[in-house]
Amino acid sequence: MSGKGTRAAVAARVDVVYRLLLLGLDYQRILEHIAKKYSVWGVKPRTVDNYIAKAKVLIEQAGEYERPLEFGRSLARKHDLFTRCLNDKDYRGALAVQKEIDDLLGLKAPLEINVTDARRELVELMLEEVMREAEDATAGAATAD
Repeated sequence: MSGKGTRAAVAARVDVVYRLLLLGLDYQRILEHIAKKYSVWGVKPRTVDNYIAKAKVLIEQAGEYERPLEFGRSLARKHDLFTRCLNDKDYRGALAVQKEIDDLLGLKAPLEINVTDARRELVELMLEEVMREAEDATAGAATAD
């Protein structure tokens, strides 16, 4: 059989290479594995290079995710686990899950204070107060005359 295959055959071969990459096989090991186990493919190393390139694209696509979807999925799983812990009267487990939920939602995040901005705002407030007192004193002195 020649190395040329139908789209379905190529897709199946890319899937095999994809799985080999996931197992951590390097290029040489992939070539050896294909030569040993899939010799009926009758492909040259250049064709295997193409399969590897396509498999790497699939791996990259699998690494992409939609943050809102994954966030929601994670939160829903934690809520489900929390409910199961309560139903089983596993209060320690429920507390541990609640802590995970709190972490995920940022409920335990420390309050962030920018000291420089806080100082500037405090100085501005103090300056406004001093200016008001000065205006009041000036107005009081003007009415006393």
